[in-house]
Amino acid sequence: MITEVTPYVNFNGNAAEALAFYADVLGADVKADMRWRDMPGGDVPPEMADRIMFACLDIGGQYLNLSDVPPQMTVENGTASNIMIEVSSPDALDAVFARLADGGTPTMPPDDMFWGARFAKVTDRFGLHWMLHHDYPATGG
Repeated sequence: MITEVTPYVNFNGNAAEALAFYADVLGADVKADMRWRDMPGGDVPPEMADRIMFACLDIGGQYLNLSDVPPQMTVENGTASNIMIEVSSPDALDAVFARLADGGTPTMPPDDMFWGARFAKVTDRFGLHWMLHHDYPATGG
């Protein structure tokens, strides 16, 4: 039985920068930050030593894992996946959107939606696609 699903994203050498950026923008806690040089018994090329082999962010009790790929691999940005986060208020959604859009590409500015929520989409400077969502309280009726 599946007990948890965790997004895992790869980078081409800038995972440490992304880790610091997401921790700051999302108010996340870094739970793991292991570099390729820390791999037991592993010889790594010098250019890989300080890159991230595995990192984990705790974002509101949910996890995002990330790493840099080895030099023989490349990462291409795609549009098949998004990371969706629920935000506590419309103002917080707008603030997170603005920070993620800095150096990135807004694809759907924050707006109130027909389903009773505030919603936005943005591709950040690292090529990750984010969906931001805030449910408005039901008004009854």
